[in-house]
Amino acid sequence: MTYLVLGLIIAELFASVRARSAVVGSRQRYVALSLRRVASWGVSLSFIVEGLLALATGQGAYAVWYLVFGLGGLYLEIRMHKNDDDWFNGRGTKIKKGIRKLLTAPRPQAAPAFGMMAA
Repeated sequence: MTYLVLGLIIAELFASVRARSAVVGSRQRYVALSLRRVASWGVSLSFIVEGLLALATGQGAYAVWYLVFGLGGLYLEIRMHKNDDDWFNGRGTKIKKGIRKLLTAPRPQAAPAFGMMAA
């Protein structure tokens, strides 16, 4: 699990450096920031999983540090990266509109069966 976290950290660093060197609004920046966002969420969630595993095995000090880093990373990701040129920009609004459309769509009425009509 530690190697997975290290790999995700390196991937996030690579994508972040690539995005900084790209022109704003370019496809290169769009792809790099999208990959950086996925890697960042992966790092934060893996720290939280490691913290929960450490907590379950009785390693309290490690668990606290892992959970602090994981939750801190999630907080910074949500707070600091709102207007990036990535795939996730505005995705929450689109998902909410889709769910609202599904819930408020007119439901088809059942047609009466022909064999059940009264004479």
